[in-house]
Amino acid sequence: MSAQDIVVGLLAGAAGCYLIFGALLDAPWLMNLVKPVLLAEMLGRTAARWALGALGAGIIASGGMIASGWRIHWS
Repeated sequence: MSAQDIVVGLLAGAAGCYLIFGALLDAPWLMNLVKPVLLAEMLGRTAARWALGALGAGIIASGGMIASGWRIHWS
């Protein structure tokens, strides 16, 4: 596990937390961005918040896997 893996994992975790907390709080600083507005127009505001929260959880999970040193073996 290298320092680069840890930094990338932490940055991914921070981005995931940004999405989860923004979705939980129905924060204007997240929900007024272009892509979340389009998502809310397509799915509805509540479903868009759920989708953003799920996306944040997925980003946190992938950041944790990166930070732990997990790699795809392309053999």
